[in-house]
Amino acid sequence: MKSLVTLLIVGIPLAWAGVAAAEPEFQVVEGYGGVPLNVMTAGDPNNPGILLIHGMAQASQAFRLQFESDLADEFYLVAFDMRGHGLSGKPWQPELLTPSQAWAGDVAAVMAVTGLTKPVVVGWSYGGFVVSDYVRHYGVDNLAGVNLVGSLGGLVPRSPFPPSDDIKEMLENSARTRSMNMQDNIVAANNTAATFFTDTMTETDKDAQVAMGLMMPAYVRRAMAGRKLDNTDIVDQMNIPMLLSRGSGDIMMPANDSEVAMNTLSDAEFSFYEDTGHLPFFQHPERYNKELAAFVRRVGTSDD
Repeated sequence: MKSLVTLLIVGIPLAWAGVAAAEPEFQVVEGYGGVPLNVMTAGDPNNPGILLIHGMAQASQAFRLQFESDLADEFYLVAFDMRGHGLSGKPWQPELLTPSQAWAGDVAAVMAVTGLTKPVVVGWSYGGFVVSDYVRHYGVDNLAGVNLVGSLGGLVPRSPFPPSDDIKEMLENSARTRSMNMQDNIVAANNTAATFFTDTMTETDKDAQVAMGLMMPAYVRRAMAGRKLDNTDIVDQMNIPMLLSRGSGDIMMPANDSEVAMNTLSDAEFSFYEDTGHLPFFQHPERYNKELAAFVRRVGTSDD
Protein backbone atom coordinates (compact mmCIF):
# COMPACT_ATOMS: atom_id res chain seq x y z
CA MET A 1 0.00 0.00 0.00
CA LYS A 2 1.22 3.52 -0.75
CA SER A 3 2.32 5.54 2.21
CA LEU A 4 -0.25 7.69 3.97
CA VAL A 5 1.68 10.83 2.94
CA THR A 6 1.51 9.81 -0.73
CA LEU A 7 -2.22 9.21 -0.48
CA LEU A 8 -3.01 12.50 1.17
CA ILE A 9 -0.73 14.72 -0.91
CA VAL A 10 -0.83 13.01 -4.30
CA GLY A 11 -3.99 10.91 -4.44
CA ILE A 12 -6.71 13.50 -4.70
CA PRO A 13 -5.08 16.03 -7.08
CA LEU A 14 -4.09 13.24 -9.48
CA ALA A 15 -7.72 12.25 -9.85
CA TRP A 16 -8.19 15.40 -11.94
CA ALA A 17 -5.22 14.69 -14.23
CA GLY A 18 -6.03 14.52 -17.90
CA VAL A 19 -9.48 16.05 -17.47
CA ALA A 20 -10.62 17.89 -20.57
CA ALA A 21 -13.30 19.90 -18.80
CA ALA A 22 -12.49 23.21 -17.13
CA GLU A 23 -10.91 22.85 -13.72
CA PRO A 24 -13.33 23.38 -10.82
CA GLU A 25 -12.95 26.44 -8.63
CA PHE A 26 -12.48 26.25 -4.87
CA GLN A 27 -13.25 28.56 -1.98
CA VAL A 28 -13.60 28.41 1.79
CA VAL A 29 -17.01 29.14 3.28
CA GLU A 30 -17.59 29.74 6.99
CA GLY A 31 -20.07 27.15 8.17
CA TYR A 32 -22.06 26.78 11.38
CA GLY A 33 -20.01 27.69 14.46
CA GLY A 34 -17.23 29.14 12.31
CA VAL A 35 -16.11 25.78 10.88
CA PRO A 36 -14.33 26.33 7.52
CA LEU A 37 -15.85 24.38 4.64
CA ASN A 38 -14.01 23.51 1.43
CA VAL A 39 -16.37 24.28 -1.48
CA MET A 40 -15.99 23.25 -5.14
CA THR A 41 -17.93 24.87 -7.99
CA ALA A 42 -18.16 24.55 -11.77
CA GLY A 43 -20.34 26.20 -14.38
CA ASP A 44 -22.22 29.47 -14.71
CA PRO A 45 -23.82 30.69 -11.45
CA ASN A 46 -26.72 32.03 -13.52
CA ASN A 47 -27.68 28.50 -14.62
CA PRO A 48 -29.97 26.20 -12.62
CA GLY A 49 -28.06 24.96 -9.59
CA ILE A 50 -27.22 21.48 -8.35
CA LEU A 51 -25.80 21.07 -4.84
CA LEU A 52 -24.13 17.69 -4.30
CA ILE A 53 -23.64 16.42 -0.73
CA HIS A 54 -21.36 13.42 -0.25
CA GLY A 55 -21.49 10.52 2.18
CA MET A 56 -19.71 9.48 5.35
CA ALA A 57 -15.90 9.54 5.18
CA GLN A 58 -16.03 10.88 1.62
CA ALA A 59 -15.61 14.38 0.15
CA SER A 60 -16.62 16.50 -2.82
CA GLN A 61 -14.04 14.46 -4.79
CA ALA A 62 -16.62 11.64 -4.85
CA PHE A 63 -18.53 13.54 -7.54
CA ARG A 64 -15.55 13.70 -9.91
CA LEU A 65 -17.46 12.15 -12.81
CA GLN A 66 -20.23 14.71 -12.48
CA PHE A 67 -17.85 17.67 -12.45
CA GLU A 68 -15.93 16.24 -15.40
CA SER A 69 -19.09 15.72 -17.46
CA ASP A 70 -21.08 18.17 -19.57
CA LEU A 71 -23.42 18.84 -16.63
CA ALA A 72 -21.48 22.03 -15.93
CA ASP A 73 -22.26 23.27 -19.44
CA GLU A 74 -25.95 23.53 -18.56
CA PHE A 75 -26.00 23.71 -14.76
CA TYR A 76 -24.14 25.35 -11.90
CA LEU A 77 -22.52 22.57 -9.87
CA VAL A 78 -21.64 23.05 -6.21
CA ALA A 79 -20.22 20.47 -3.82
CA PHE A 80 -18.52 20.81 -0.44
CA ASP A 81 -16.62 18.72 2.04
CA MET A 82 -18.85 18.27 5.07
CA ARG A 83 -17.55 19.30 8.47
CA GLY A 84 -15.16 16.69 9.78
CA HIS A 85 -14.46 15.48 6.24
CA GLY A 86 -11.98 16.09 3.43
CA LEU A 87 -10.37 19.53 3.46
CA SER A 88 -13.02 21.11 5.71
CA GLY A 89 -12.55 21.87 9.40
CA LYS A 90 -12.65 19.01 11.89
CA PRO A 91 -14.09 20.23 15.18
CA TRP A 92 -13.74 17.93 18.15
CA GLN A 93 -16.57 19.43 20.22
CA PRO A 94 -19.73 17.27 20.18
CA GLU A 95 -21.87 20.43 20.07
CA LEU A 96 -20.40 21.16 16.64
CA LEU A 97 -20.95 17.63 15.34
CA THR A 98 -24.10 16.22 16.92
CA PRO A 99 -26.92 18.79 16.49
CA SER A 100 -28.83 18.77 13.21
CA GLN A 101 -28.61 22.58 13.22
CA ALA A 102 -24.86 22.36 12.59
CA TRP A 103 -25.26 20.29 9.42
CA ALA A 104 -28.25 22.30 8.23
CA GLY A 105 -26.38 25.54 8.86
CA ASP A 106 -23.49 24.38 6.69
CA VAL A 107 -25.82 23.73 3.75
CA ALA A 108 -27.46 27.14 4.20
CA ALA A 109 -24.06 28.87 4.36
CA VAL A 110 -22.78 27.17 1.21
CA MET A 111 -25.97 28.03 -0.66
CA ALA A 112 -25.81 31.67 0.45
CA VAL A 113 -22.15 32.27 -0.39
CA THR A 114 -22.24 30.47 -3.76
CA GLY A 115 -25.50 32.17 -4.74
CA LEU A 116 -27.53 28.99 -5.12
CA THR A 117 -31.24 29.80 -5.44
CA LYS A 118 -33.75 26.95 -5.56
CA PRO A 119 -31.21 24.28 -6.51
CA VAL A 120 -31.80 20.57 -6.79
CA VAL A 121 -29.97 19.04 -3.84
CA VAL A 122 -28.34 15.63 -4.24
CA GLY A 123 -27.78 13.71 -1.02
CA TRP A 124 -25.69 10.57 -1.39
CA SER A 125 -25.62 8.07 1.46
CA TYR A 126 -25.08 10.04 4.72
CA GLY A 127 -25.60 13.19 2.67
CA GLY A 128 -29.28 12.27 2.53
CA PHE A 129 -29.49 12.80 6.29
CA VAL A 130 -27.87 16.21 5.86
CA VAL A 131 -30.55 17.10 3.30
CA SER A 132 -33.16 16.19 5.92
CA ASP A 133 -31.31 18.33 8.48
CA TYR A 134 -31.60 21.30 6.14
CA VAL A 135 -35.31 20.73 5.55
CA ARG A 136 -35.91 20.41 9.29
CA HIS A 137 -34.47 23.86 10.00
CA TYR A 138 -34.97 25.79 6.76
CA GLY A 139 -37.88 24.11 5.00
CA VAL A 140 -38.12 23.51 1.27
CA ASP A 141 -39.01 26.97 -0.05
CA ASN A 142 -35.50 27.48 -1.41
CA LEU A 143 -35.23 24.02 -2.98
CA ALA A 144 -36.44 22.98 -6.44
CA GLY A 145 -36.13 19.26 -5.73
CA VAL A 146 -34.20 16.53 -3.96
CA ASN A 147 -32.32 13.52 -5.34
CA LEU A 148 -31.46 10.94 -2.70
CA VAL A 149 -28.83 8.45 -3.88
CA GLY A 150 -28.27 5.29 -1.88
CA SER A 151 -30.16 6.96 0.94
CA LEU A 152 -33.62 7.68 2.26
CA GLY A 153 -32.44 10.40 4.64
CA GLY A 154 -34.18 8.82 7.62
CA LEU A 155 -37.58 9.66 6.10
CA VAL A 156 -38.80 6.09 6.58
CA PRO A 157 -38.13 3.80 9.56
CA ARG A 158 -34.86 1.97 9.04
CA SER A 159 -35.20 -1.81 8.88
CA PRO A 160 -32.62 -3.99 10.61
CA PHE A 161 -30.05 -5.51 8.30
CA PRO A 162 -30.60 -9.23 7.68
CA PRO A 163 -27.76 -11.31 9.12
CA SER A 164 -25.07 -12.11 6.56
CA ASP A 165 -21.30 -12.28 6.30
CA ASP A 166 -21.29 -9.02 4.31
CA ILE A 167 -23.25 -7.17 7.00
CA LYS A 168 -21.07 -8.64 9.76
CA GLU A 169 -17.94 -7.41 7.99
CA MET A 170 -19.51 -3.99 7.36
CA LEU A 171 -20.27 -3.56 11.07
CA GLU A 172 -16.80 -4.74 12.08
CA ASN A 173 -15.26 -2.33 9.61
CA SER A 174 -17.40 0.48 10.98
CA ALA A 175 -16.04 -0.22 14.45
CA ARG A 176 -12.47 0.00 13.09
CA THR A 177 -13.15 3.49 11.74
CA ARG A 178 -13.92 4.68 15.29
CA SER A 179 -10.88 3.03 16.84
CA MET A 180 -8.14 5.12 18.45
CA ASN A 181 -5.61 2.78 16.82
CA MET A 182 -4.54 4.33 13.49
CA GLN A 183 -3.77 0.90 12.06
CA ASP A 184 -7.43 -0.03 12.49
CA ASN A 185 -8.40 3.17 10.64
CA ILE A 186 -6.05 2.32 7.76
CA VAL A 187 -7.45 -1.20 7.44
CA ALA A 188 -10.99 0.18 7.49
CA ALA A 189 -10.25 2.81 4.84
CA ASN A 190 -8.76 0.20 2.52
CA ASN A 191 -11.68 -2.18 3.09
CA THR A 192 -14.19 0.57 2.29
CA ALA A 193 -12.30 1.55 -0.85
CA ALA A 194 -12.34 -2.06 -2.02
CA THR A 195 -16.08 -2.26 -1.38
CA PHE A 196 -16.78 0.95 -3.30
CA PHE A 197 -14.42 0.19 -6.21
CA THR A 198 -16.14 -0.04 -9.60
CA ASP A 199 -14.88 -0.67 -13.13
CA THR A 200 -15.28 3.06 -13.85
CA MET A 201 -12.67 3.90 -11.21
CA THR A 202 -8.96 4.20 -11.79
CA GLU A 203 -6.39 3.06 -9.26
CA THR A 204 -5.94 6.76 -8.46
CA ASP A 205 -9.66 6.94 -7.65
CA LYS A 206 -9.20 4.02 -5.28
CA ASP A 207 -6.25 5.79 -3.64
CA ALA A 208 -8.46 8.86 -3.26
CA GLN A 209 -11.13 6.71 -1.58
CA VAL A 210 -8.57 5.56 0.99
CA ALA A 211 -7.34 9.12 1.50
CA MET A 212 -10.85 10.48 2.01
CA GLY A 213 -11.54 7.80 4.62
CA LEU A 214 -8.40 8.67 6.56
CA MET A 215 -9.05 12.42 6.40
CA MET A 216 -12.05 11.90 8.68
CA PRO A 217 -10.73 11.53 12.25
CA ALA A 218 -12.00 8.72 14.42
CA TYR A 219 -13.11 11.24 17.05
CA VAL A 220 -15.44 12.85 14.51
CA ARG A 221 -16.98 9.46 13.78
CA ARG A 222 -17.46 8.76 17.48
CA ALA A 223 -19.19 12.11 18.01
CA MET A 224 -21.40 11.58 14.97
CA ALA A 225 -22.55 8.26 16.41
CA GLY A 226 -24.76 10.36 18.71
CA ARG A 227 -26.58 12.01 15.82
CA LYS A 228 -30.37 11.69 15.55
CA LEU A 229 -31.02 10.11 12.15
CA ASP A 230 -34.75 9.43 12.41
CA ASN A 231 -36.44 12.06 10.27
CA THR A 232 -39.84 10.43 9.86
CA ASP A 233 -41.41 13.42 11.59
CA ILE A 234 -40.59 15.75 8.67
CA VAL A 235 -41.95 13.59 5.85
CA ASP A 236 -44.93 15.93 5.43
CA GLN A 237 -42.51 18.81 4.82
CA MET A 238 -40.96 17.05 1.82
CA ASN A 239 -43.64 18.35 -0.51
CA ILE A 240 -41.26 19.00 -3.40
CA PRO A 241 -40.23 16.78 -6.32
CA MET A 242 -38.02 13.88 -5.28
CA LEU A 243 -35.93 11.39 -7.22
CA LEU A 244 -34.69 8.32 -5.37
CA SER A 245 -31.76 6.47 -6.97
CA ARG A 246 -30.37 3.19 -5.64
CA GLY A 247 -28.39 0.19 -6.77
CA SER A 248 -29.88 -3.27 -6.53
CA GLY A 249 -26.76 -4.55 -4.77
CA ASP A 250 -26.43 -1.70 -2.27
CA ILE A 251 -25.72 -3.44 1.03
CA MET A 252 -25.81 -0.09 2.85
CA MET A 253 -29.60 0.01 2.43
CA PRO A 254 -31.98 -2.76 3.54
CA ALA A 255 -34.09 -3.69 0.50
CA ASN A 256 -37.35 -3.43 2.45
CA ASP A 257 -36.71 0.27 3.10
CA SER A 258 -37.17 1.07 -0.58
CA GLU A 259 -40.51 -0.72 -0.61
CA VAL A 260 -41.64 1.29 2.42
CA ALA A 261 -40.41 4.49 0.78
CA MET A 262 -42.41 3.80 -2.37
CA ASN A 263 -45.55 3.73 -0.24
CA THR A 264 -44.57 6.60 2.08
CA LEU A 265 -43.16 9.00 -0.52
CA SER A 266 -45.88 8.38 -3.05
CA ASP A 267 -45.00 11.40 -5.21
CA ALA A 268 -41.33 10.49 -5.53
CA GLU A 269 -39.75 9.02 -8.66
CA PHE A 270 -37.65 5.89 -8.26
CA SER A 271 -34.67 4.85 -10.38
CA PHE A 272 -33.19 1.41 -9.74
CA TYR A 273 -29.79 0.36 -11.08
CA GLU A 274 -29.38 -3.37 -11.63
CA ASP A 275 -26.12 -5.05 -10.61
CA THR A 276 -25.01 -1.83 -8.94
CA GLY A 277 -23.70 -1.05 -5.49
CA HIS A 278 -23.65 2.09 -3.37
CA LEU A 279 -22.29 4.46 -6.05
CA PRO A 280 -24.63 4.46 -9.07
CA PHE A 281 -23.36 7.93 -10.04
CA PHE A 282 -19.84 6.52 -10.35
CA GLN A 283 -20.64 3.04 -11.65
CA HIS A 284 -23.06 4.33 -14.32
CA PRO A 285 -22.16 8.01 -14.70
CA GLU A 286 -23.66 8.51 -18.16
CA ARG A 287 -27.05 7.17 -17.11
CA TYR A 288 -26.99 8.95 -13.76
CA ASN A 289 -25.93 12.30 -15.22
CA LYS A 290 -28.64 12.04 -17.89
CA GLU A 291 -31.32 11.27 -15.30
CA LEU A 292 -30.16 14.05 -12.98
CA ALA A 293 -30.16 16.57 -15.84
CA ALA A 294 -33.66 15.53 -16.90
CA PHE A 295 -34.88 15.83 -13.30
CA VAL A 296 -33.43 19.33 -12.90
CA ARG A 297 -34.98 20.48 -16.16
CA ARG A 298 -38.32 19.02 -15.15
CA VAL A 299 -38.57 20.58 -11.69
CA GLY A 300 -37.78 24.10 -12.86
CA THR A 301 -35.04 26.67 -12.65
CA SER A 302 -33.92 29.28 -10.17
CA ASP A 303 -36.21 31.76 -11.91
CA ASP A 304 -39.36 29.86 -10.88
